[in-house]
Amino acid sequence: MRDLVALGAMFFFVPLAFMNPFSAYLLWGWGGLIALNFYLFGFMSGVPYVFLFALITLAPVLFRKGVIRQPFEPNRTAVLMILFVVHGFVCAALAYPGLERNWELWGNVAKTALFCLLMPMLANDRFRIHAIVVVMALALSFHGVLDGLKFIASAGAHNAQSNPKFGDNNHLSLILLMALPVIYYLQHYAAKRLARWSFLGALVLTLLAVMATHSRAGLIGLFVVGVAVVLRTRRRWSALTAVILATVLITEVAPDDWTTRMQTIQLADQDASFMGRVAAWKVSSAIAVAHPFVGGGFRALQSFPVWDQFRLEQGLLGFIDTPVLNRSGVAAHSIWFEVMGDMGFVGLFLFLALLINAFLTQRQIWKLVRANGDKQRWAGDLADMLGISLLAFVVTGSTLSAAYFELPYVCMMLLEVIKQQQRRLSHATHQRL
Repeated sequence: MRDLVALGAMFFFVPLAFMNPFSAYLLWGWGGLIALNFYLFGFMSGVPYVFLFALITLAPVLFRKGVIRQPFEPNRTAVLMILFVVHGFVCAALAYPGLERNWELWGNVAKTALFCLLMPMLANDRFRIHAIVVVMALALSFHGVLDGLKFIASAGAHNAQSNPKFGDNNHLSLILLMALPVIYYLQHYAAKRLARWSFLGALVLTLLAVMATHSRAGLIGLFVVGVAVVLRTRRRWSALTAVILATVLITEVAPDDWTTRMQTIQLADQDASFMGRVAAWKVSSAIAVAHPFVGGGFRALQSFPVWDQFRLEQGLLGFIDTPVLNRSGVAAHSIWFEVMGDMGFVGLFLFLALLINAFLTQRQIWKLVRANGDKQRWAGDLADMLGISLLAFVVTGSTLSAAYFELPYVCMMLLEVIKQQQRRLSHATHQRL
């Protein structure tokens, strides 16, 4: 049945993509974030949806005039993203031999960068920016609504599991946390009452889905997102009320096993799982110390020969006592140490520069918004929510191997697109004056 529904949807989506390259671009982004293949089990499960919509987007962009709405303009975000991809190529080329996912992961980073670099050329006004945000929210909230409903139906017993593309339950919690601020923004800016109520429902169910992951990192991220929304939104009292209601909801519906697991956060230094993460961080940093410019290649840490070579090294964290892990390679369990071990200190510097640049871009947007007038406050509000999504990525991702997931990079480029749109508006206003 699922495959038949997907087939019927393709009869609508594919002609739509051919009629309008921007629609194809939106479907490209939607296909990547919804990971449709992992929800299908029949004849439609092998269809390369993302590749199909990417191809339909790129063909007219390359060969048809008038598709590009805005000529490519070099900017900090684009330059840093290109440098990150180029450096990743060098790291992959010089990687330790036998890394199973080395070129696959570099390819994923390159495809994400291509999608992001096209964004400023295709989305140059508020309507198209909002279209991208809505598609993001629809794709991400699909996972949240599904697991949220299962959580309610099971009276809190449902244990949400991610799909192979995203990772484990902790990675799913990260993705859902990054979706919450975007859904919150749309809930306030939707023009129709039905849409506002729909986004509110998606917000609540996604919140329950975060609980269903039983992720301790997810709980910490949820707290950070709640506080950040209260501090950044102009509707502070309504946001504070929502956070209080969410806290009450979590307290009332959380099952005992969830509460027990969350209480172990305060015993991190005694938790074997957490100390195992620190041991993995040691090995990642040791690889970076040995290869400071290019690291060991993508997922070098998960290669048994590489792991065996460095498992007794202390790296940058020799001052912390950790157990010696004898198993054959583990995940990096941190976006910082993942990039450090994979791409060396140069890669880590570029990764940090991308994130810092995003938060600087957020501040620049607000300066432009204040100059452009109250009608442009939507841009500042959206920038704040995208910034909170990236904050969730930074906080929760500090204990997860999620550095190459596409959503953070999409948020970074969306901030750049908003800044460029506001800058053009400011220039046009000055010219009229």
